Amino acid sequence: MDEVGLNPNVGTWAWLLHRITGVILVLYLFMHFLVLGSSLAGGETFNKWLSVVQNPVFHFLEIGLAAVVAFHLLNGLRITITDFFFVTKAHKAIFWVAMIIFLILMIITLIVFLPRIFSPH
Repeated sequence: MDEVGLNPNVGTWAWLLHRITGVILVLYLFMHFLVLGSSLAGGETFNKWLSVVQNPVFHFLEIGLAAVVAFHLLNGLRITITDFFFVTKAHKAIFWVAMIIFLILMIITLIVFLPRIFSPH
């Protein structure tokens, strides 16, 4: 964390956010496996767990999950492009291109998910 304070630039923030989103994804996967694994205990147990996550709060959290996945994916692609195509001098420009794509994906995500959250079931 000292790195962000000592060297606050695009690359440092991308590095930090990549690690944070990675941890969030691992935590999400544990919950995801817990819900899916409950199916091994029978349909009733699975339906109980599914009813917990099938509500507007969790649908809203799905938008956050989409943001985490999109950022982690795009930043990972940026790192791969920068490393394998030897374009380290263009890493800032590639980062901002990735962030524009991220914003476009998030607008699409909001268009798709917001009606699910606010529509009566």
